[in-house]
Amino acid sequence: GATGPARGVGPAGWWKSRPVLDACSPWICGLWLVGVVLLTARRSLSLLGVHRLRVSRIRPVRPGLQAAADRGARRLGLGPTVRVLESALVEVPTVLGWLRPVLLIPVGALSGLSPLQLDRILALELADVRRRDYLFNLLQVVAETLLFYHPAVWWVCRQIRRERELCCDDVAVQLCGDRTSYA
Repeated sequence: GATGPARGVGPAGWWKSRPVLDACSPWICGLWLVGVVLLTARRSLSLLGVHRLRVSRIRPVRPGLQAAADRGARRLGLGPTVRVLESALVEVPTVLGWLRPVLLIPVGALSGLSPLQLDRILALELADVRRRDYLFNLLQVVAETLLFYHPAVWWVCRQIRRERELCCDDVAVQLCGDRTSYA
């Protein structure tokens, strides 16, 4: 009588063959390790860039803006004060750090925006601090580094980042009290 295909043979079972696995696994592991090392090096360079942002070409903002940030931080229940600094090295408002967060505002933004617009920017960045998005970002970076080869991981992480940003928008709208002016 007819019997099924032999174990490890056939189009669907080629990978179950022990010799094929034994031959391929060092290459697969080596390629995975190279990918992890390259992504880790890339992330390390990014951390050096963040450190550079914190220590070079920054200056305090006018006292009124720092006072507005302090008020917003209190309304959100943030313990430590978020320092607001002006930087020529950033193009968009950026929060750095988690123990003592620092909000860097681009130099040109202070002269080109109204006080209401600056309050809205502060609200969004303070929402980032309040939600502790840096922790989730760290977890995502680890997942992306270890599972870099899987496109679904990159897609899911992109979706999570988008949702985190929308959640911060919701918190900022609550802080501002008006969706229209926030938009």
